[in-house]
Amino acid sequence: MTPISGTHDQTVPNTPKTLSGIQHGLQAGLRRDGLVILLYGLATLIMTYPLVFKLGQEWLGSYDADTFVKLWDNYWLSNLLSTSQSPFYTTALFYPTGLDLSFHSISWAVSGFSWLITPLLGRIDAYNITILLAVFITAYAGYLLVQSLVSHRAAAWLGGAVYSFAPYHMAHTGGHPDLVHLAPVPLAVLFLTVALTRSSKRAALGGALAVGAAALISLYIMDFTLLTLVPVFIFLALEQGRWRRRRFWVTAVLFASFSLLFLLPRLYPIFRNPNTLSYAIESKYAADQGQTDLLAYVIPSRHNPLFAPFVDAIAARFNMNRKWPAYLGVAPILLTGLALTGRKQRRLALFWSGVGVLFVLLSLGTVLQFNGEAYEGVVMPARYLAWFPPIRAVARPDFFVLGALLPLAVCVALGLERWLDAWAGKKRARVWLPVLLSIWLLFEYWNGPYPGAPAAVNPFYQQLASQTEDFALIELPMGRQPSKPYVYYQTVHHKPIVEGLSARTPAGSYRYITQNELLLAWRHQTALDCNVMPDDVIRAQIERLMADDFRYVLVHYPQGGSVPDAFAGYLTAVPAYRDDTLAAYALADLYANLPCEGEPAAK
Repeated sequence: MTPISGTHDQTVPNTPKTLSGIQHGLQAGLRRDGLVILLYGLATLIMTYPLVFKLGQEWLGSYDADTFVKLWDNYWLSNLLSTSQSPFYTTALFYPTGLDLSFHSISWAVSGFSWLITPLLGRIDAYNITILLAVFITAYAGYLLVQSLVSHRAAAWLGGAVYSFAPYHMAHTGGHPDLVHLAPVPLAVLFLTVALTRSSKRAALGGALAVGAAALISLYIMDFTLLTLVPVFIFLALEQGRWRRRRFWVTAVLFASFSLLFLLPRLYPIFRNPNTLSYAIESKYAADQGQTDLLAYVIPSRHNPLFAPFVDAIAARFNMNRKWPAYLGVAPILLTGLALTGRKQRRLALFWSGVGVLFVLLSLGTVLQFNGEAYEGVVMPARYLAWFPPIRAVARPDFFVLGALLPLAVCVALGLERWLDAWAGKKRARVWLPVLLSIWLLFEYWNGPYPGAPAAVNPFYQQLASQTEDFALIELPMGRQPSKPYVYYQTVHHKPIVEGLSARTPAGSYRYITQNELLLAWRHQTALDCNVMPDDVIRAQIERLMADDFRYVLVHYPQGGSVPDAFAGYLTAVPAYRDDTLAAYALADLYANLPCEGEPAAK
């Protein structure tokens, strides 16, 4: 019987090289894995090209507008550490009511690291470095686990490459650091395996630290970690009858206790208000909308410019996977098949492929979607598991693709190991096979040149930053998507804004906006009707806004455009600033130039 760790219990004297390296410290690990680290570093630079070459140029790597929110997270954490603000509340957004940040997706670990290096690199490059680290560290952590399961380091390297360079993971690196620093998952599995197979208290503590780190990085990653650890624990308990041994349960209790202790700082603010927690989960859960299309698992990424002409038409039918490709790859699928049909590690391959299938099924949502069409009669397991908090807390089912990557990485390594064993007498072929497979993997996983853009903002925000008085801004149009760049602009001008967003924005945050008729009209882009909102009403609402220290209304529009009709009727004063994309109006000027002038707007 082959243990899941690739090792036997404490009575077996041989310790795997990878586990021995971890136990003997970072220095020994660097000596042992120097070439592995170098190759992962090189592959990271290739797969994120031209990101590293843009450092120092104020160029922001990004796949998604959520990048702006993550930059605000870093900015907010910096302010938090220099003031006495609450870590779970801010008035910088949804001013003056403020915003409850208990359920915000800030990655404390990533933002903390970014804060540390910002004085050296600046805020943009500090963020870009976290992208490179996410890719590199995820690959190496995957390698450490896989190396404990196989005897060929080349197979372990390929497994780590699959884990990090998969198109879905790479796409999310450009906007979701709370989703892509996946290193805690394999490290927690690795430490748990050592702890339970060797009754190691130190390994139990290390595994619990990995679980705690997952929570500080992302509640989603914590979720994926726990969902992976549960089947691993069951497998280890059943393997060799370990569940019958007292020391197994002592170690398991220690691991669970340490894990709970390290999770409390992140989870306590969430669970302290069950009603708010329930609302936060329900407000984002969309299992019937954000699912992965089953066909997307075998359709190459449309971001790859070489594949794009062939797959664009198909990818256009997908819902989530147009932007977030779930492609597993030809080589990984074939190698997984090799692993499952071999005898040496079949039990291990079956276990990990089963874990992978679980995540794949969860990623499909409540009903099957294939080639852009939902088959309502084909119900998926998520329909019956939606009540389970770790499942329901994942807002979009497609996020579970990330959970499937580690099982895939293990199976790929097991498949390559079987191939290498079969070629035991062919030394040259055993060298070139992993090399060629790695090159092919990087090619078929490549998402194309890493997207990004200059990080510069409108010069008017620099003017606002130079005004030292305390005042607030109203940015139009309102809404969750427009607010993403607005919170980034706040990192430049440092003024509170009337709206904003968090991962789960409490409904009460909009109370101030809904109680002001003018803001409410602007939020819904309701054109001015002087019969409905005459000057005396507008005057009263502007007075309230100025009393609450609002000074400017900023209207954004496309390059070369003009103020949208939905707002133009209200904004009859001469702009304090105007260019091809932005018009700024002082509320005092709007107050002095009311739009209706005692007459209905309709003529």
